Amino acid sequence: MKNIVLFFLLFCAGSLMAQSNGPAHVIKTNPFGLFLGQYQLGYEHALFDNLSVQVSAGMISGELTATDSNSVELITASRSGFIVIPEVRFYPGKKACEGFYLASVARFRSESVDINDVPWYTRNAMGAALVFGYQYYGDGVMVDVFLGPQFKNVKTDWFDDSFSEEEPLFNGGNGVRFGVNIGFGWADY
Repeated sequence: MKNIVLFFLLFCAGSLMAQSNGPAHVIKTNPFGLFLGQYQLGYEHALFDNLSVQVSAGMISGELTATDSNSVELITASRSGFIVIPEVRFYPGKKACEGFYLASVARFRSESVDINDVPWYTRNAMGAALVFGYQYYGDGVMVDVFLGPQFKNVKTDWFDDSFSEEEPLFNGGNGVRFGVNIGFGWADY
C-alpha cells in the first residue's frame, strides 16, 4: 500500500512539473494493427520535462474461413486474446512526449485459437524491448515511430495435452520491435 501511495504522489508531482509548451498527455493507436485483428489504445503521460510513462492495452480477435471451389465451408479458425504494453520513455531533448526518445518496454500477449469451435492452442508471450523512437507533434496530431531489439519467452499449449511448446528467452521469438502509432496530444492548462 505504501508503494501505491508513493507512486501516486510521484505521478501527481510529475504532472505539475511537466512542461507546459508541449503535450503532457497523448492518446494513440496502432493503425496497422486494425488490419491484423489487433485493436489497441495507448495513453502516454509526461511525468517530468524529459520522462514519460505509457501503457497500451488491447484485444485480439478475428476469424478466417476456408472454402473449397464450390464455396463449401471447410474450416473456420477464430482467435481471441489481449495485449498489454507498459513502457517508460526518456526524451533527451527535455520535451517529454515530443521528439527523439529511448524507451524500456515490457509486453504481455495472450492468444487462443479455435478451429471449427474446438480449442486448438493458447499462446502466451512475455518479453521486453529497448526501442529508439521519434514522436512528432503538430497541431495536436501525434505520429510515433519506433524501432529496437526485443526479447521474449513464448509458450504454446496445444489442445492435445501430450505436448507443449516453449521458446526460451534467448532462443525464440526474438528480433526487432517496430511500430507506428497515431493519435492526438494536449497540454495541461
